[in-house]
Amino acid sequence: MTPNSIKYKSAHIAKELKIPFNFHSLRHTHATMLLENGAKPKEIQERLGHSRISTTLATYSHVTQKIKTNMVDIFERIQQND
Repeated sequence: MTPNSIKYKSAHIAKELKIPFNFHSLRHTHATMLLENGAKPKEIQERLGHSRISTTLATYSHVTQKIKTNMVDIFERIQQND
């Protein structure tokens, strides 16, 4: 399977389902899901093939409610350990 075949197939599916998305948006979703579930930014950067971590963090990773909740949980655990 090639990137072009994935792009073609995702465009075909989007048209059939009448849902506006493209292959590239799947990369954003993929990166965000990995981040939500504990993957390290450097690992995500390498997986997506970005030369700069700033591209991965600023463009492809999105802060979701799950990430916000996890961050609060981390902070609460830190406070309990003090």
